[in-house]
Amino acid sequence: MKTNKLFKNIVWGMTLCGALCTTSCTSFDELNTDPTRMDEVNPGTLLNPILYETSVYNWKRYNSYTYDLMQCAVSTSSTNGVGWWYMTDSEGDGTWTTYYKWINNAKEMMRLTGKLPEASKQPNYDAISLTLQCWLYQILTDAFGDIPMSEACSADEGILAPKFDTQQQVYQQIIDNLKTANELFDKANGLIYNQSGEMLYNTSKGDATGIKKWKKFCNSLRLRALLRVIDVPEFNAKQELRTMLTDPATYPVFESNDDAALLAISGTYPQEAPLTRPQDFTSYVQISEFFVDLLKGWNDPRLQVYATQVTLPDQTKDYVGLPSGYQTLPSITASGLNQEMAKAPMKLAMMPYAEVEFIKAELLKKGVIDGGSNAAKEAYQKGVQAAIEQWGQVLPDNYFENPEAAYDDTLERIMNQKFVALFFCDYQQWFEYNRTGFPVLPVGPGIANANNQMPKRFKYPAALQRTNLKNYQAAKQNMGGDDFNIRLIWQQ
Repeated sequence: MKTNKLFKNIVWGMTLCGALCTTSCTSFDELNTDPTRMDEVNPGTLLNPILYETSVYNWKRYNSYTYDLMQCAVSTSSTNGVGWWYMTDSEGDGTWTTYYKWINNAKEMMRLTGKLPEASKQPNYDAISLTLQCWLYQILTDAFGDIPMSEACSADEGILAPKFDTQQQVYQQIIDNLKTANELFDKANGLIYNQSGEMLYNTSKGDATGIKKWKKFCNSLRLRALLRVIDVPEFNAKQELRTMLTDPATYPVFESNDDAALLAISGTYPQEAPLTRPQDFTSYVQISEFFVDLLKGWNDPRLQVYATQVTLPDQTKDYVGLPSGYQTLPSITASGLNQEMAKAPMKLAMMPYAEVEFIKAELLKKGVIDGGSNAAKEAYQKGVQAAIEQWGQVLPDNYFENPEAAYDDTLERIMNQKFVALFFCDYQQWFEYNRTGFPVLPVGPGIANANNQMPKRFKYPAALQRTNLKNYQAAKQNMGGDDFNIRLIWQQ
């Protein structure tokens, strides 16, 4: 007899199985052993599936939620949806279940590392596990508020109904865990179990360059987290940000698009594009007037990447947006989405380099770090250039001579460019809008008549009322309710 482990949630060119926050073992006869399947799992086995599956899911959620909500695209099939700030109670259910599934797998990386003999310990897998957990936990808490963290994915320990940690507790743990991860990274080790390189930075055994990039990703995420809670009194975020940005040797962050967490996928199995049918990307949706006008005002080369042109009555071609939040569908011919964006090879944004430069620009503009207006302008321009080049375009020589695109020492100008830089990056546009109020989105007549408000959060999945009622009720009481307009601790 031989015991074969059934591995969790891994479908990577093989048949594997698992369940959220649980483990199982099954015995098979020696004769029924499939020699083509893995007999042992290691921390490296889990890494690529986590990266791929979470990034694909985030791309899909941007396409089905953030895109419309933040008025980059406009649906032409309904006036009772996301683009009108109308949420169904189950809008966040998939985010909850998907993220906890992959957080569980990230935690399993650390469990497996802990089982290795002392001489075989691989600290980089622990560091990467913490980094990925923090990345996902932050999106979860920014989307819901109080969430399980300290007891999450602990079914093996007999915890089937985990308590909810407060937003403050979750954020403090994220900030602390990312600091720990930064200290764990060891350039000398590389990733011994990923001999062919992992998907994000192609890091393999002894690869110091790849580990340095992972470390930059870790610290860039910490900048994002600290900025999110910069005005929350319980955190010493401003000092932490100053410490990080004045000590790049200890806390390296993204310095170019080459460092950015952009997951390149080929489009061939097992790295298939998020949409099976690219034509679904352009069905019953047009580019928004707000988004088109913003990019046209900047004379921005990204517009040709994002949208198609239409033929005007005078036979010239131009980009024309559809008004968002309409009450009655306007009878105009509007530009469609560029279907090429949904075709692989493509890069799925986990965190772009441009975001780091816009974080710096905001901190410089607010005087949190020293440098003044000139340094803020430089960071702003670096962010714009990086965002344009990320999409394969070239920054026009006269781009910043345009008064609408030039740095003007306002937070709004920084945030408008950051908004476009976060294009197709999970829910980040939504989160930043709820933190700053920028960009200023037009409220169409359909939105105004419905008296809808920009949602602050998702409602908790209804299943929690059956599976974890006591802790759900405690979280609901602590949050002040469970509806879309509950203000989170970092929101304005």
